[in-house]
Amino acid sequence: MRHQGAETFRTHAGLAAGVMVVGLALAAFLPREAEARQSAVIGVTLAAVTGVVSLVLKRRAVRKDLNAALKVVGVVFGLRAVGVVVGLLWVVQRGLGAVAFVAGFFGTYFVLQWIEVSYVMAASRDAAGGDE
Repeated sequence: MRHQGAETFRTHAGLAAGVMVVGLALAAFLPREAEARQSAVIGVTLAAVTGVVSLVLKRRAVRKDLNAALKVVGVVFGLRAVGVVVGLLWVVQRGLGAVAFVAGFFGTYFVLQWIEVSYVMAASRDAAGGDE
């Protein structure tokens, strides 16, 4: 069972890493203005960092039970909310593009969130021993 759980985590972590790389590539090459590019990269980076933290915390929580994983969802949501506010204030204070930051962050966040939910569901199913 432990091997299957490790494989599930590796699969989802690999998917998340791929999303982060694609997000950074899009943020680096899609915006036309340098300020927007920098804001988008900051947004994607912040979403990626909180995504890594989230996936690791969810991995630890799923080993306990589903309730622990749900508590982690709340904690990470709060962490991301604080991150968005701080990041948005930081880019606005420096005269960078707020829209690019929001697009970079949430464009990456939404995809990572689906991967995280998929991981929790798969890991819970693995822990239960089947198709529950």
